[in-house]
Amino acid sequence: MKTTGLDGTYIDYSNTVHGFGIRVLEDRCFVVIQIAHDQPIFGHAHRIPVQLETVPSHVRLIVDDHLMNYPTSDLMDVLAGKRSFQEALDSRAKWKGRQ
Repeated sequence: MKTTGLDGTYIDYSNTVHGFGIRVLEDRCFVVIQIAHDQPIFGHAHRIPVQLETVPSHVRLIVDDHLMNYPTSDLMDVLAGKRSFQEALDSRAKWKGRQ
């Protein structure tokens, strides 16, 4: 699932079943873990563009899991720097407007 912060400063790409995801900001991303309704826990920051072969394996697993469950997600394009944060943010706003 792709959600944006109310202030437009981040995008969460998450798996609501497992509680793991990736939070993307303008120039970096974090692993985020959400347990029930507690405050989310954030991992170390990774600069965008991300080279998945150099990040810890748990980051790759979370990205792979997200893409398996949401195959049309733009997460990989954003992490690779092929799609800007603003483009990803704007596409979410346009998609929400079609509901």
